[in-house]
Amino acid sequence: MKFILTVFIIICSLQVMPQKRISFVYNNTPLNDVIIELEKEFNIKLSFNSKLVENQFITFQSEDVLLESVLHAIEGQTNIKFFRVSERYYIIKNQQPINLSTIQRLEEVVVNEYLTSGILKKKDGSILLLPRNLGILPGLTEPDVLQSLQLFPGIQSPSEKASGLYVRGGTPDQNLILWDGIKMYHSGHFFDMISAFNPYITEKVKFYKAGTKAKYGSRISSVIDITSFNEIPKKIEGGFGFNLLHADFYIKAPISKKIAIVASARRSFTDAYKSITFKNISKRIFQNTKISDGKKTFQAGSINFLTERFYFIDYTMKVILRPNNKDKITFSNIYNRNELDNEFSGQFDQSTSDNIDINNRGSSILWNHNYNRAFSHTLQAYYSNFDLDYSGLSYNENEEVILYQTIKKNMVHDFGISFNTNWKINKKNKLGLGYQLSSNKIHYELEFGNQLKSNVFEIETFKDKNTNYNHAPYVDYEYKNSDKFVLNAGLRSNYMSTFKRFFFEPRVYFKVQITPHLKFKSSIERLHQEVSQIVEFETKDFGLENQIWVLADGVNIPILKSSQLTGGFLFKKNGWHVDIDGYVKRVKGITSLTRGFDNNKENESFFQGKSNVLGLDILVKKKIDNYRTWLSYSFINNKFTFKEINEGNPFPGNFDIRHHLTWSHSYSWNNFNVSLGWNLRTGTPYTKALNVVQEAANFDANYSKTNSDRLPVYNRLDISAFYKFNFSAKKKWKAKIGLSILNVTNNNNLLGRSYKEFSLVEDGLTTGTVFQEVDKFSLGITPNVSFRLKF
Repeated sequence: MKFILTVFIIICSLQVMPQKRISFVYNNTPLNDVIIELEKEFNIKLSFNSKLVENQFITFQSEDVLLESVLHAIEGQTNIKFFRVSERYYIIKNQQPINLSTIQRLEEVVVNEYLTSGILKKKDGSILLLPRNLGILPGLTEPDVLQSLQLFPGIQSPSEKASGLYVRGGTPDQNLILWDGIKMYHSGHFFDMISAFNPYITEKVKFYKAGTKAKYGSRISSVIDITSFNEIPKKIEGGFGFNLLHADFYIKAPISKKIAIVASARRSFTDAYKSITFKNISKRIFQNTKISDGKKTFQAGSINFLTERFYFIDYTMKVILRPNNKDKITFSNIYNRNELDNEFSGQFDQSTSDNIDINNRGSSILWNHNYNRAFSHTLQAYYSNFDLDYSGLSYNENEEVILYQTIKKNMVHDFGISFNTNWKINKKNKLGLGYQLSSNKIHYELEFGNQLKSNVFEIETFKDKNTNYNHAPYVDYEYKNSDKFVLNAGLRSNYMSTFKRFFFEPRVYFKVQITPHLKFKSSIERLHQEVSQIVEFETKDFGLENQIWVLADGVNIPILKSSQLTGGFLFKKNGWHVDIDGYVKRVKGITSLTRGFDNNKENESFFQGKSNVLGLDILVKKKIDNYRTWLSYSFINNKFTFKEINEGNPFPGNFDIRHHLTWSHSYSWNNFNVSLGWNLRTGTPYTKALNVVQEAANFDANYSKTNSDRLPVYNRLDISAFYKFNFSAKKKWKAKIGLSILNVTNNNNLLGRSYKEFSLVEDGLTTGTVFQEVDKFSLGITPNVSFRLKF
């Protein structure tokens, strides 16, 4: 009888134990905040001394996990231990030191990874990247904030650039890139081939390509929200390293229990040492530009003087203050710069020079205050400054016009203030209210100077300067019934001083569970953009940085308006992960100067039009122990329509890549990791020259229909590998050595085709002109090696 009674009591106690399953995403979250959430979600009570949880942080991501699994994960990352007193009450005590000589059995924690470790798919439809936990990706030995995104369906880089992201038919300037709340207007190094953000002090990157929260505005294509390290570390952490392009270091230092400093710096050494990686990227970047054409011209004779200097630099500085458990204040600063100096001098009294200096600097201050576990607010102010300065000079004493001088400047001053509140009404409902004020001042200046043999100097100057103030109140609402139904609805209102009117932006995203393994998702949104980039044709001959930032004025530059509707399915079972998303997208207000029409001169005129995008994104992933493979496919049909172009008929967009397939693999064994990726896509469209008629020194070409021809298929294979090891006996210093090879098979992929008139020069004199087809090819086989130390 006693045995039966004992069994009955045990069964009853098991029934009243909390068997609820909850999904969590913690990334360096203060332990005290985690405890508060556990108490509320599992209806338990934790008793402890507040000093036990000070300066302790938790990183944990899991779906449908039991309370016991979370507690074990916390114990594994801290020096505390949970003791269960009754069904609802637990006591937290100091954990006894673990004897490392004995074998410890740890409970497995299932991480909700999307592609590889460090990449998560959140319930609101966004993608979360955690660079510190990021697994190996093909072609990368080090995590790159922007290049990592190119592995997702719907995201393409037709020019092979890191920051040249075309998201669902949108152009790179239509992506909102934030770094600690600072709007970035230049996000790449080496003419966008490398990301300008140091991954080693980046805590997380949140990426939206649909279903954007209402607190994000001013761009119509995507949101890339980058947050640097945001908590006070328990001890000094840092690291440094180098590859064949640059060297960098970072440090996270607690000044006290309430203050910390996070700093990083990175600089290329390409102005001192030209590695094979630099030479190959230079060949790709400078082909068919004034610099490469100048080299060919001077090589016909001899070069008396040559200067080639390029370098980039970026640094960040952040101060973190935690005066108490309810407040956190951060001061963030970022600066990146690219500088190019090229000068040539020939034997026939000829010389040319090109100097370009691009920098983007920004600062922000953020105050976060938690009134209680349910209500909080953030107050933020930021300033961003973009500055482009180009000067070009050509001198030829044998010509009638002996001197050509070009000066181009483009400046953006962006200042903003935002106030945001978050109210957790109850377990299922959340409400966010906010207001943003931003001021955009954009200045553009172009100056041309010509000096004749008679010493007459002619100057022509074009200037433009505009300012817009944007007032944006918004509301975000979230309903979440576990993982069975998720709804995010928002409304943003933008009052733009330039137009003196409101623009409303409704946004809805929802996800519903159909079966235990299948979910349906959908979103609809309307977005507006008042700041964009257009082609500046006057300095097109330089061949680099011909995009300038301008403000919409409603006359020459219309405001961009985008409407997008999406629908798809998520399937997860037995290590399989399938994500399918179909969408239609319409953008009004595009111009013929948006990314330009390279081939047909008449299209360099200004026209307004629209684009219609029909697309399908598919991701299939399978994980088997330490092996992962994923297949990403995108179908994008992007049609432009201009009344004045192609007889008013729709035609493929300038960078319309109809089919894009990537197949990636990664494998980890002990401390060794290797990844292989295959990239296959259709070529971009171009307008073909059918025949050319020469009259005197001029050429008149007849072209086919706009963008009616396509380049050959693009095919590239990338590989990367790295090995981690302890650099010191006490394991305080950890090292990593990596190798990557881009375009392993050295395919000569064609990226672009245009037509151009070239001058024939002989003995320093122009003897005639020719009309030629100009092809731009992809990056050739390009190796890179990296080495890092972390302490």
